[in-house]
Amino acid sequence: MNAQVPIVRVLIADNNPDFLSALAQYVRSIPGVELVGEAVDGEDAIKKAEATYPDLIILDIIMPKKSGIEALSAIKDKFPDVTVVMISINEGQSYRKLAEVYRVDKYIGKNSDDIHKELLEVIQATQQKLAAKNS
Repeated sequence: MNAQVPIVRVLIADNNPDFLSALAQYVRSIPGVELVGEAVDGEDAIKKAEATYPDLIILDIIMPKKSGIEALSAIKDKFPDVTVVMISINEGQSYRKLAEVYRVDKYIGKNSDDIHKELLEVIQATQQKLAAKNS
């Protein structure tokens, strides 16, 4: 019996409109992925996560209203199984460690040469997690 590859539902939150648009375009281009929402701040990300139940959330760290760290904490409290990727221009270790404390699954720098590759790996891992959960 062939197991169908699950669709990964993705929510993106970033206050930089150009980066958000480019990232959304990339996510939409990946087979087996559905972009369920875009948020412009941490508060918006929490609301959209509650409304759309994504499998994967990509959060910027520094955003208005609520930071990505605050959003991460609230989201993981409500949805502990959701995969969360923090993505930031700030590559400082203090942000990485803080994100780890709040149960981030992956931290990727916006300046990474392999940002698309790293995101694709997370999406594939999320598909595998969903397939195992559904089998």
